[in-house]
Amino acid sequence: MKRQTIAAAPSAVAAIALLLCCSPGAQASVLFSYNGFGSTSGLTLVGNSATTSTSDGTVMRLTPASSSQAGAVYNTTAVTLGTNATFSTQFQFRFTNPGGVDPADGITFVITSTPSGLGGSGFGMGYSGSSAHSLAIEFDTYNNSTAGGGLGAFAAEPNSSNHVAIDVGGVLTNTASTSVYGNASCGFAGGTPAQNANAAAGCMSNGDLWTVNISFDGSSLTVTLTDPAKGTTFSALNAYPINIASILGTNAAYVGFTASSGAGWENHDIVNWTFSNSATISSAPPSVPALSDCGICALGLMLAASATLLLRRQAVA
Repeated sequence: MKRQTIAAAPSAVAAIALLLCCSPGAQASVLFSYNGFGSTSGLTLVGNSATTSTSDGTVMRLTPASSSQAGAVYNTTAVTLGTNATFSTQFQFRFTNPGGVDPADGITFVITSTPSGLGGSGFGMGYSGSSAHSLAIEFDTYNNSTAGGGLGAFAAEPNSSNHVAIDVGGVLTNTASTSVYGNASCGFAGGTPAQNANAAAGCMSNGDLWTVNISFDGSSLTVTLTDPAKGTTFSALNAYPINIASILGTNAAYVGFTASSGAGWENHDIVNWTFSNSATISSAPPSVPALSDCGICALGLMLAASATLLLRRQAVA
């Protein structure tokens, strides 16, 4: 009976190994991941947002390249983002087919208390007026500061058509604004002020597949962007101190994107998206291990267990 029990032990070890190697617990920090948007399960689409097929696969098109559009998408299940909570997210975007007065208007990554907030079209990127309890990181491709002489709603807009900034409370506060790769203006030729061609390297409206990483360590935000045409990563925000819990007024938050167009436009496409409740995220979207990987892992542990048992038997003999 003792020999039978020992002989069966490797099988038991293999079963445990299979659970350890293949359990979703290995991906516990990743709350959701969309490697394309062939399925919108777990998402709420608002306004003009819709999925569409492109050379990048099925993408989330927040707004199509036409005038006066506004769209948003949110996760449907709230995530915990209270005091000392951490998160990180990675997504890729591509802006294409610009037209009108200039490529416009850009997108925001938003954290909000409501899963359906959407502002109007035009300069607000679908965020302005969306929710009083929200925070957004904007990726702005249009310079509104010259409209109306920089008065009223445009007063806080930096003199840049290629910037990243923080917005709070459904208002374009443009806090900590920075021009991406130092390109302050990107648009069609003859713009005012003088502009780089929108297709130039480092211009967010250039049609490249950009990668964005955002992380929050419980007290500060870090945001980086990468344009493959540049071959280097741009640091837009580096450990910027902020209290997200106090801004939201709740521990249950929804995350997503907004976008809009006005007299200028472009396709605002989110190509993929991963969100984690840890402050760091891998550079590549996570995936569940393949069955062959699980089997190899379990087999390795089973062989190790068998070798250990054999050594023990020889020692007893």
